[in-house]
Parts: sequence; C-alpha cells; structure tokens
Amino acid sequence: MNDLSLRRRLVGFMLLPALAAVSPLVVLPLVARTAGPGGWASAIAGESVGTFAAIVIGYGWAAIGPALISIAADDDRRARLYRESIIVRAAVALVTLPVLAIICWLISSPGAEWLTILMGVQGALIALSFTWYCAGVGDPRTIIIFDAVPRLVATVLAAFAIAATGVVEVYPLSGILVTIVGTSAFTYRLLRRHPGSWPRARELPGLFRTGFPVALNDAALSAYSSVPAPLVNVTAPPLEAAGFASADKMFKLGSVLPFTLASALQSWVGEVTGPPRARRMRLAMTAHAAFGIVGGIVLASLGYSVSLLLFGADAVAGVDLVIAMGVVFALLSLRTSMTRHVLFPAGKAKTVMRATLAATAVGIPVMIIAANVIGPLGAAVGYAFTEAAATLLLWRPCAAAVRAIELTEPIPPLDDDPKALS
Repeated sequence: MNDLSLRRRLVGFMLLPALAAVSPLVVLPLVARTAGPGGWASAIAGESVGTFAAIVIGYGWAAIGPALISIAADDDRRARLYRESIIVRAAVALVTLPVLAIICWLISSPGAEWLTILMGVQGALIALSFTWYCAGVGDPRTIIIFDAVPRLVATVLAAFAIAATGVVEVYPLSGILVTIVGTSAFTYRLLRRHPGSWPRARELPGLFRTGFPVALNDAALSAYSSVPAPLVNVTAPPLEAAGFASADKMFKLGSVLPFTLASALQSWVGEVTGPPRARRMRLAMTAHAAFGIVGGIVLASLGYSVSLLLFGADAVAGVDLVIAMGVVFALLSLRTSMTRHVLFPAGKAKTVMRATLAATAVGIPVMIIAANVIGPLGAAVGYAFTEAAATLLLWRPCAAAVRAIELTEPIPPLDDDPKALS
C-alpha cells in the first residue's frame, strides 16, 4: 500500500468516526445540568457498567476480530467469521443484559434508576456493532455510512429533544436505536452478498473455547477500567462523584481515538510479512506512543477548564483527576497498539490474557483501598497504576514477537486477490 492510500485510510478511520465518537459532548452538558450531580454520576456509573457488559458480550471479537478478518483467505471466509461472531455475541447478550439492568438499578442514585439502566444498555449494545469487521478489511466508508453519520445526527437531535423536554433518557435511547438499526442494515447487506451456512449447535462449544482467552483478557481490561466510576459513586459524596464522572467521561471519549487509530493501521500492518511487517509494527507503536503522550498532555492541561465549561461548577473535574487520567490515556494508547498490531496477530492472546489478569488482580484492590482512603483521586491513581502494570508486563513479549517476525521470510502479495489486501 502506498503512502497516499495509507493517508486516505487514516483520514477515513480517524475523521468522521472520531467526530461521531466525541459527538456526545453536544448533549452531555445538558444531561449533566438536567440530571443534577447525583443523576450525572449515576449515568456515568451506568455507562461504565455497560462498557464492561459490552466486553463480556463482545467475547473478544472487537479485539482479535480485525486481525482475523485482515488475514482471512477470502470474503466468504470473512462472512463466515462474522456469522460466528453474531451467534456467540447474541448468546452472551441474552444472559448479560438482564444482569446489567439489575446492577445499574442497585448503583443508581434515587430518581436516576432508568437513566442509569439505559446508559448501561447503550454501552453494552456497542458489542453488537460491526465496526471491527470494517477495520479488518480497511473499509472506513461503511462505518461512516452505517454508524458515524447516523450517530452524529442522533446525538444532535437528542440534544434538541432534551433541551425542549428535560427528558434525559432520550440520549441513551437514541444511541441504542442507532446501534440496532445500523448493525442490522450492515449485517443484512454483508450476508446477502456472501451467503453461507451458519454455525451448527455442535460447533458452539468450540467457538466459545477458541475465543475464551481473548474474551477473558478483554473482561479483565474492562473490569479495571469500569470499576472506578461505580466505585466512586458509592464511596464519595455526590459533588465529588460528579467531578470524577466528568474526568472519567472526558477520558473515555478521548480513549476512542487510540482505537480508531489502531483500526486505521490494522490492515496496513497485516498486509505484509517478515521484516516489512516488523517495521510497520514499530511505526504503529511509535505513532500510538506519540499520540498517547500528546493526548495525555492535552487532557491534563485542559481537562479542568473544559469540564467546567461543559458540565458546570457542580460537576467540574479536579486538576489532580485529569492529570491522573492523562497518564492513563498515554499508557492505553501504547498498549492498544502492542496488543492489536503485534501480540494478537502473533498468536499471543494467552500471553496478553495472563498479563492483564495479573495487572487486574493487583490493580483493583489498589483502586478500592485508595478510593476509600484518599477519595476519588485514589481511584484515578489506582487506575493509572493498573494500566502501567499491564503495559509493562506486555513489553518484553511484544518486543520478542516483533523480533521473531523480523526473522521470517516475507510472503509475496496475492496479486490475484486484491480485496484480501485492502
């Protein structure tokens, strides 16, 4: 792929999808002010629970799926993989969503129960999205048509609706609708173009076993990223919890960007082999490290002022909180490239899983203890500690995987199947 094609792909994956991802900033200030400190903190806590539920429902497909799709032999094989993902994710969703609703109800502030549940469901249903498939084939246009633009439009309309009615539940309902309609339309189009058989019942245990290491890794990652907001919501006064919710929300909105960058680079890294792939892996990790440092500095330096402007004085994020979240952002960006561009394609899912479980086992107790001793800042520092531990534990396996790939002989491109490289 030439440099012009790479630049186009970067623009395609980063511009409109990233704009749609941060578009909630149009409506969230209204939610924060309308729902009040308790409702705002509950909404973000529900969203955090939904994020964890999304990882459980996704069963690792969002993490390893792009790599599997990018190296699949042909479009029929890709469609087969997508069918397998639908069956697995739908089965897990049937069990997970009722549990999510109960948890969100229990952690919500009085009067914010339905807002909390709907925010959780909105976050959870993202697991059913198709965007990981498009990342694997290097197709940002489909994401723009079926997800990014509809999500942007729905968010703007939700803002007008909340301003007119004061019903904050409109926001999560609009997100749920976009996910269901957009994913359904994409799925119908893809499977109609590539008809094939669905997995049989006897194949399901094998599908669950195969995806378990990545699913467990993602669950551990989501566990330590989802714990801070609900933890603070039940251990801190409403005003302090609201400030943490604002810091957490700004971080979560910004954290979409490293994932879109990873999606843009996924097929570019995977379309070559041997030393050229090793070189592209290093370039991808360098880009992610630089992106993370810049983003972390921006969040740390501007987070207080931006949260005051967006969410108001009752929900402003303290300087100490946004500094800690800036550190988390920088580490998250680098680790995203290490796993998605290097370790998962190299078949090191179990290595990633073990490192993540170890970091989570140590990090979550640190968060809980620090949050009870120091307050919201303790939860943020514990979050940064856990992310640092996960990144450091993966550094040596990542470097070894790059060296191993560098020593392999490159495979010539498949000139008769250009779609496999796009």
